[in-house]
Amino acid sequence: MTDVNVKDAKMNEPIVLTIVQEVVGENMIQQTPLQLMDMSKFDVVGNASEQNTFIDQKRGIRVNQIVYQFYLMPKVSGKVKIGSALLTVNGKIYKSEPFDINIKENFKNVEADYLAKDVFLNLEVEDKTVYENQPTIAVLRAYSKNFDNFRKLENIKFSTQENAVIRPISYKKLDIETEEEGEYSSQVIATFVIFPEKAGNVEIEPVSAMVKNSDLNKIVSNKVKLSVKNLPEGSPEGFKNAVGNFDVSIQTLNKLQKVEINKPINVLVKIAGQGNLDVEKLPKLIESAEYSFFKPKITTKLMTNKNGVKGVVAANYILIPKKEGQISIDLERFSFFDPILKKYIDLGIRTLKLDVLTPEQIAEQKSTLDVVDDYTKNVIETVPLPVVEKKSNSMSYSFNWINLLLNLALFLGGAFILYYIINKRRQKAELADLPLKPITTIAEEEEKLKKEMKSDFSVHFEYLKTIKNNNDFSEFFKIYEELHHDVELYVENRNKVNLKTFLQNTQGRQFLEEFKDLQRLMSIEKYAPIHDQEHIDELYDRIIKIYSEIVN
Repeated sequence: MTDVNVKDAKMNEPIVLTIVQEVVGENMIQQTPLQLMDMSKFDVVGNASEQNTFIDQKRGIRVNQIVYQFYLMPKVSGKVKIGSALLTVNGKIYKSEPFDINIKENFKNVEADYLAKDVFLNLEVEDKTVYENQPTIAVLRAYSKNFDNFRKLENIKFSTQENAVIRPISYKKLDIETEEEGEYSSQVIATFVIFPEKAGNVEIEPVSAMVKNSDLNKIVSNKVKLSVKNLPEGSPEGFKNAVGNFDVSIQTLNKLQKVEINKPINVLVKIAGQGNLDVEKLPKLIESAEYSFFKPKITTKLMTNKNGVKGVVAANYILIPKKEGQISIDLERFSFFDPILKKYIDLGIRTLKLDVLTPEQIAEQKSTLDVVDDYTKNVIETVPLPVVEKKSNSMSYSFNWINLLLNLALFLGGAFILYYIINKRRQKAELADLPLKPITTIAEEEEKLKKEMKSDFSVHFEYLKTIKNNNDFSEFFKIYEELHHDVELYVENRNKVNLKTFLQNTQGRQFLEEFKDLQRLMSIEKYAPIHDQEHIDELYDRIIKIYSEIVN
């Protein structure tokens, strides 16, 4: 089968010729390579091919498929015939149907005509045979004779798609590639990931871009056809078209292990992984008479890459236990299709079990320390404060001086005892640790102090790691801020300049930008409603790498 992207072409527009060769069946033997038609009326700008072998599920037979694509620039105008491609299989010659295309002259102003003729787009798909909802990578490549034209391309857009979802990965322009043979150079100007949502032949609409010149011309790429396979039969119950590799978890965010009946708690539900990940894939809590819950707050941390969408989708529920004893909080059953293993993975129903106690049971289980703590809080709350009393039959006021003096005496007495104990301990420690130092110069003492300051940062790093592993994220950011403050002081005392100036002068501009980027990420993550352990690990690694460079 042969086809072109346009039947009515123009002299200054490229034509994409697609040839699909299929050999169906085990006993069909290809005896000759594909013989191409005459292409002397075109300049062959580029070509590509792709081979796939798959089982046609409807017919139950194997299909060997090769797809050829040629990017042609017309040399002549008028009616041009695309001839037949020939192939010999089991002694029989097969040929494609020839057809005609019309090539018209195009009249524009000189600059626009030159640019349109010299710049065109080609959409290349990495894998054209995929399952439903399986991601495949599309690369948008620009071709031109003049390097200067690549920088004039902007405003890249995908057309509306009916049976596919397209998400951008990057609009970063890669290095310009120049082929040894041929006058055209090429550059990748965008990368996308495509999720086909329907089995069968899915046609991906062209991508457009604007050529920045006096007329701001629009150019479009070719269309691409995908062969989308049905997912295997026998999908598990509750399958929601999740394709990729995922994991689901449920946990409580409350630090207290004891849960009291009719008191709200926070329950976090997460789905993490990569594939066609979105909010719709997140399993919901199953309603039960044992508990009630409110509509959750949804947060996402997603990133598009060549394997699809990677990250975490989380739902934070406020849940109220309604039953005493052990209760089970259940999620909807979740399953997904793994395109690498080519099979369904059923994660079943995730469950969180909680022991719910009455207020009396919680009071009985309190330790002596808890009781003393509660008693102290009650005493503080019930201590009478100075009040202003209004006399009933006059406009004057009297102040309760007895309560004020009593509270002041208690406060001063407690403060004095606490200061005395702390001062005694500090004096003992200083006397015990006081070494007999030899007489040294001021320069030697300064150098020693610098070394002592420098060694303290390893303690920061180790403690930061411990806090991270304990999932105490609020403390993690607090310790980081202390580390940053100490590093600033260290650099200023040692080098007599501020930290950013020091980095600019010693480490260079790129390192300074990495340092600023880390500060920005830490600021964003600090106020995020939910912290992902994997992301915190990445931040920790960057902290150690960057701050070790600074203090070493």
